[in-house]
Amino acid sequence: METEEKAYREMVTAQSDEQIDTWASDLFMDFAKRLGVGNAIERFCSAAGLDARGFQRAFLVGGGPDHVVGIDTGGQLAAPIFELPRAVAGLRRIDPEARARLVNFLVDHREVMSYTA
Repeated sequence: METEEKAYREMVTAQSDEQIDTWASDLFMDFAKRLGVGNAIERFCSAAGLDARGFQRAFLVGGGPDHVVGIDTGGQLAAPIFELPRAVAGLRRIDPEARARLVNFLVDHREVMSYTA
């Protein structure tokens, strides 16, 4: 399993920033559809080193509308699934370590990612 993770990390790291962002955005939405928006945001924040305010900032800086981020009935952050990639774009703008954090997000949750042509 460690070899698989290492090989996957090497493959992801070799990609362009644009490809990493696309995959991270796709993973974020896939994660939300399969395991819930709150869980997806929690995992993204963990990989990105963000707290709730940091997520909101990344989301807004990435072009997300300010009125759609909230707290769900379970007490987790929530936003529309189709808007989640805004946080990926925002993270790129606010964090010089965004690339490494997005690679970690992809590698740590590679089992969730579905690849489509």
